Amino acid sequence: MAELHVTDTSHARGPAGKVIEWVCKFLAICAGLVLTAMAAMSIASIVGRTFFSNPIVGDYELVQALCAVAVSMSLPYTHWIRGHVIVDFFTANASPKLNAWLDLLANLTLAIFSAVITWRIWTGLWELKSSKEASMLLDIPTWWSYAPMVPSFTLLCASAIYAAGANFRKIQS
Repeated sequence: MAELHVTDTSHARGPAGKVIEWVCKFLAICAGLVLTAMAAMSIASIVGRTFFSNPIVGDYELVQALCAVAVSMSLPYTHWIRGHVIVDFFTANASPKLNAWLDLLANLTLAIFSAVITWRIWTGLWELKSSKEASMLLDIPTWWSYAPMVPSFTLLCASAIYAAGANFRKIQS
């Protein structure tokens, strides 16, 4: 049976940690609002389609874009509270120092990959903007959905670097 581990975020000492934590929480709340709006739109479209033969035009386009935005906005806070799934079968009985080394490696890997993703999303945003690509039904510029992903992945990178620093301090002590 899976266990829920609520992790305290006491590693948010100092001003940088507090700012990262606040921005992570803010983006998570925004992600919740996006998901709520998406659910309400889906319900309205289903009701319109079922009872009035009048669905919301482009609802699939909007769900696709909003899902990507909501997921990207949720990732920094999930990482901050250490909410990702961790399989600790091999490390459950390992020393705290070895676990700190492995966490350091994982956080540095996440920081590198989230930085690369940030860079590619940023590049894609400008390419889509210059090509004036738009959604098929609603004619919404495609780059709009990329815009909130750039700060989200940037924050994920910052939170991973901050967590790596905490892991490094654990190793040093």
